[in-house]
Amino acid sequence: MSEKKPKSAPKFVYNCVRCGQYCSRVEGVPISFSDIGRWRKSGVLASVSQSIGMDMSKGFPQLVLETKEGTNGCPMYDAENKNCQIYHDMPLNCQAYPLGYNGEKYFVTDKACKGLGEGQMTVEQLRTQRDSAKEDYEARVESNTLVPLVYSIIMGNLVDQSKKAMENMSEDKKSQLQDLIKEGDD
Repeated sequence: MSEKKPKSAPKFVYNCVRCGQYCSRVEGVPISFSDIGRWRKSGVLASVSQSIGMDMSKGFPQLVLETKEGTNGCPMYDAENKNCQIYHDMPLNCQAYPLGYNGEKYFVTDKACKGLGEGQMTVEQLRTQRDSAKEDYEARVESNTLVPLVYSIIMGNLVDQSKKAMENMSEDKKSQLQDLIKEGDD
């Protein structure tokens, strides 16, 4: 007769302690089209849309919630009250934090997170955390594939519109524009 082994505790244990460490220092929260679609359905998109931008620091356009000029951290984080203004609809990246997934394995994205090792974590909670990390990875891979295409389409249209505007501009206006450009370069 075989003995049943007790289920071991998960190696990854995390419970948010609401310290705001990540939320108050992150520069551009990675988001996906999946997040935007969810926000549209829940009615949150209007309050989030002013913060959606593109981060080009990795060499390609990536959707992010941009940090507001003169501030630190996520634009949806209320540092005074230490809470997320869209807590029930936060980005997948935030739902997964501090767990990440790279397509092959799970990893801790922030070993300095104060919630790591805090309290207990059930197998179900771990499964939910892992599902969030995997869903975030898959959604961002899809978005990061589409964003450069959408970006190039928009930029191409802007270039075409600029060309047409220049073609229709009088010589006098073109000269004034050249003077303004030179002024800006000085």
